[in-house]
Amino acid sequence: MRNVRKALLAAAVAVAFPTSGLATHVVTLALNIRSELMHRAEQVSHEQSRKFEQPGVRIRSAPGVEATVVGDGNPGERAEVHRAVDGSAVLCENGSNNSEWFEITNRDTSVTGYVSGCLL
Repeated sequence: MRNVRKALLAAAVAVAFPTSGLATHVVTLALNIRSELMHRAEQVSHEQSRKFEQPGVRIRSAPGVEATVVGDGNPGERAEVHRAVDGSAVLCENGSNNSEWFEITNRDTSVTGYVSGCLL
């Protein structure tokens, strides 16, 4: 965020003093920095979200199948992933056992909890 402010300040200064070629370079540099920062922010945001692929994915209060169900996720909804944690093992559809759980927030329902790694 500080870099964005600096870039915008540099652009404002360059606009205020457009008499030299340096001002043009400063504005160009500031706009390039801003564009790159926005692009990276979008990438990070996308990398930290996943789609629910199956209907009725249970969002639980803790990372385990015994934990209370606090909500669900359905196809078309997105889960913002906060972190991965270890929990009870779940038998996935592909036959593997997976003990990775994700702490997520369903972006559509605002429910926060844990979902098995098999289901995201």
